[in-house]
Amino acid sequence: MSKKFSYFLIRFTIVHLITYIFINVVFMNAENYFNTFSQIEKYLDYQLLDVNILRFASLFQIFRGAFFALILFPFYNTIIKSNYAWLKLFLLIWGFSLIGSVAPIPGSIEGLIYTDLSLSQHLIAAVKITIQIFVFSWFFVKWENRTERDYS
Repeated sequence: MSKKFSYFLIRFTIVHLITYIFINVVFMNAENYFNTFSQIEKYLDYQLLDVNILRFASLFQIFRGAFFALILFPFYNTIIKSNYAWLKLFLLIWGFSLIGSVAPIPGSIEGLIYTDLSLSQHLIAAVKITIQIFVFSWFFVKWENRTERDYS
């Protein structure tokens, strides 16, 4: 594993985790997590998400951030070192989040189809996700491009 990849992975994961926690703290009351996820469980008629798992959601974001970094690193020069890098990164991760959801969560396409949550609950979640990814993309690209690094 190269130094460049290692440092990229660490920076990407740290920024992802910090922005996730910060934005979630801001939106937690508006989204009413525990009530929303308990409604999803009732609708699907099996226990999709244990409410206790929400306590560890931030911890799981370490793995999600690392996974995104693994996927995106081969495209480093195409995305991060290009014009409009923050916009490219934003659109790519936003698309992953909207379409690539592993469960019918609020704000995802599966959530709209398979749950009976209100449209406002989906919109609040979509706004939260969009803001988090925007802040992440802008901040990460700024951090990556602040200096040219020598990894030799």
